Amino acid sequence: MRTLTPTALRSEQGVALLATLILMTLLAAIGGSGTILSRADLFVSQNLLSGVQALWLAQAGAEVGKNWLENHLPGAAFPIAIGPEALGAGIYTVQIEDLDDGQYRITAVGEGHDASRRVVEEVVHIPQFTPLGVVTSLGDGLHPDFTDTAASPAGSGHRIPDFSIDGRNHAADGTLSPLCPDIAPFAVSQAEAQTDLINALNSLKQKIVRRANRFCHADGSSSAFGICTPSLAWVRGPLPLPRFIEESCAAHETACFLGLDLSAPVLRATARPAHVHLPEAPEDRGPFTPGPTTGPFARVFSVDEDAQLQTAVADIRNRIAELPPGQALHMTQSIGRGSHTYGSMDQPRITQVPNGGGPLRVHNGARVQGAGILTISRAGLLQNVTLHWQGIVLILDDGDLRATGPNVCGQILGAVVVQDDGKRDRKLDFDRVTRSSSCSPLAVNYSCETVTRALVLLQRTLSWTEQFDA
Repeated sequence: MRTLTPTALRSEQGVALLATLILMTLLAAIGGSGTILSRADLFVSQNLLSGVQALWLAQAGAEVGKNWLENHLPGAAFPIAIGPEALGAGIYTVQIEDLDDGQYRITAVGEGHDASRRVVEEVVHIPQFTPLGVVTSLGDGLHPDFTDTAASPAGSGHRIPDFSIDGRNHAADGTLSPLCPDIAPFAVSQAEAQTDLINALNSLKQKIVRRANRFCHADGSSSAFGICTPSLAWVRGPLPLPRFIEESCAAHETACFLGLDLSAPVLRATARPAHVHLPEAPEDRGPFTPGPTTGPFARVFSVDEDAQLQTAVADIRNRIAELPPGQALHMTQSIGRGSHTYGSMDQPRITQVPNGGGPLRVHNGARVQGAGILTISRAGLLQNVTLHWQGIVLILDDGDLRATGPNVCGQILGAVVVQDDGKRDRKLDFDRVTRSSSCSPLAVNYSCETVTRALVLLQRTLSWTEQFDA
């Protein structure tokens, strides 16, 4: 057995102390590096979180930009700046630029914690449809006559139509709006279609004058031929000789029937004298507004405008065809009684009357309202119905829309597009509509606001990128 001397014992104690110190130093270094690494991981995590928050803020800004387009596009002056706006613990700013051809670039910046910043750029496309007429005809025309023969005994002329087509711009609530300029009642792609419309208009003027001259005496009383209404009394005039002659005449002649202005508010007079008892705005118009002094009745659009319209309609049809099943609403069976709703201005929808089968009848006191885009690919027959539609009515293929009875009320607030199928049939016929005490007869009133709101339904993203060097 070895015996340690005091000197040897002290030597071994020094080695143990040194080893302990070295071990403690190593453990302290390891502990310190662990703390440093933990703090580094925390900083990285915080930076990642701040970056993600900033990215989501930028994406939220892009959605705000798209929502702005939905609600403010008509008449907007670009570029548009939105913000900075606070959202959660950060802010976003948005800029919207018009790239032409229906494309808009939305650049959104999100700023979060610790000066984190992200930038996203989204380019969206909206079908570029700008109505040139309240009713736009792409094809060989509407083949109208504007007369209800059932209400016109032989030789007595024709009554003043109770339906109206108004090219003044209306807001979504139906009041007049200065946001967009007035447009023509009709716009057509072919000169022959324009001639058809003008001939039908002039024939209607002549027959209204004939009816007024037969039914009314100079004092406004009725003749033996029929009832003299306040508006017919105004057309007849208070002098011994009628205000207008009904025989063939030249347009420049003061008394020629061609001078009858079918946008005149007196044609809706409620009592005599007609010029005093006029409807309030925007009902203060005749069948076709605006009148000849402010614009054409039927405008022929140029080759370039025709190409743009054809492209827009094709774009609309293609986008609708791409919609997932169930996203579009459908009218497949006749509609009667009760109220039927197909979207609203807050939530516009795509609604389709598909091809195939017999005519779609909307009748029997039904109330139909909706907003967005309504496509009609087969006959739609209206009788004893109230129709309120905000947006675009697109008549396609074998479709048409016509009143088959007098009690058709309400309005189409937006624009109607007829893509003709080449057949010589009427595609839009409201001649049988008449006034009643219970409602205002059907009107087609232009509204760039509701048209744009409908088009934004088909907004799609063309590109999305994150701008790391911005």
